Amino acid sequence: MVLNGKPVRKAYYKRLKEMRMALGNAPKLAVFSDGKPDSEIYRRAILNLAKRLEVEIVYSIDECDGVVFLGRRAEYDIPHEKDIEGLSPYHLGRLVHDRPLYLPPTPAAALEILKYYGYTLRGKEVVVVGRSFRVGRPLSIMLLNEDATVCVLHTRTRDVKFHTRRADVVFLSTGSGRAFGRDYFSEKSVVVDISTVYRDGKVVGDAVFEDLKDYVRAITPVPGGVGRVTPLVLFDNLFKAAALRGR
Repeated sequence: MVLNGKPVRKAYYKRLKEMRMALGNAPKLAVFSDGKPDSEIYRRAILNLAKRLEVEIVYSIDECDGVVFLGRRAEYDIPHEKDIEGLSPYHLGRLVHDRPLYLPPTPAAALEILKYYGYTLRGKEVVVVGRSFRVGRPLSIMLLNEDATVCVLHTRTRDVKFHTRRADVVFLSTGSGRAFGRDYFSEKSVVVDISTVYRDGKVVGDAVFEDLKDYVRAITPVPGGVGRVTPLVLFDNLFKAAALRGR
């Protein structure tokens, strides 16, 4: 089964429209990009969604309700209530205590897709491949909060296949590009491919999608999977931030 992001996005967008209507003045979003191709694709998606949801784009942290950095996060002193990426020590600390203010958009989008398609994580053996601060680490905490049994793999893991083959759900977030084929999974595996990698002018994920789509139990495509939902989580956080500021 292919877990497409399009229907998830459609259902999520409906909820966002309701959140937007409940606000008064237009929320203000500041977007800063490092100009790299993957950052620019995300920036365009954000700007398009901002237009549809009547969100004002500004270029000042002082004037905005929420701020997002595409690429490396700059070392600015951002008020907690404006840090809608939810990746600062303050927000990650709240996440550890299962009291998040804003969920990190990419991990939250991955879980939103599983929830939409009816996959529960409680009691499941779950593997996260990758330990980045943007995805792997916050995702592992979020999975623990969902009562999953979590194993995090990284560059020092000695036998990756041993862990991925036995897992119920595998989240791929290494940025290696088409490195995970059938030998990494069993037929019962649910594979959530979070990576976005450019190869030969195309966007691909960590999984060899063509070899896996009719082999594993379920898999998200790249493009068309987690990336379709991620911007909506960001705007969910923005609307919460605007509500906190009384807009």
